[in-house]
Amino acid sequence: MSGQKLARILPRFNRSSFASTTTTRLYSVGSSDAPYSRNDEIAPRIRNRNPLNLEMMRIGRKPQGFRFEEKKISYWNRLTLEISGSNTTAEVTHWTGRKIAVASTTETSIRNQLFNKTDAAAVQAVAKIISQRCLESGISEVFLDVDPSELEKDKMKKFIQIIEDSGLSLSEADVYEPHN
Repeated sequence: MSGQKLARILPRFNRSSFASTTTTRLYSVGSSDAPYSRNDEIAPRIRNRNPLNLEMMRIGRKPQGFRFEEKKISYWNRLTLEISGSNTTAEVTHWTGRKIAVASTTETSIRNQLFNKTDAAAVQAVAKIISQRCLESGISEVFLDVDPSELEKDKMKKFIQIIEDSGLSLSEADVYEPHN
């Protein structure tokens, strides 16, 4: 390839530096080392736009609720299981009230695979799906919000076992306190 052709293809081609003994990196037509726009440059500062980042780093504020409230709010993400007369629903809710993940036997894809929407198989299916959705959304720790009397039931024991086996932790870590 002649020097004039390379100069046309490579805008930064210097004929004097091109020698047969040195290796030269050839670029495709129209390419250069300079960035095309500001999006191609590396930012000197990075702004994290993940609202849950401080909670994941354990330095975000964990709400404590009020002293006289019946239900205390001392969690970042709450997992609840509701087994009604006709459906089984598990949902993970952020302390601000935003629903992060929901799995229910009212969903067509789950309902079509089940014979009964409230039996042990339904609870197992909902547990697998809610744990998968939590892990996919970046939630690895939740607070299990159930009555202590319900923890003795077989369905709840199976639900807890499947959640823990999937890699989702049912206890949240404490807020990091610096030793200043």
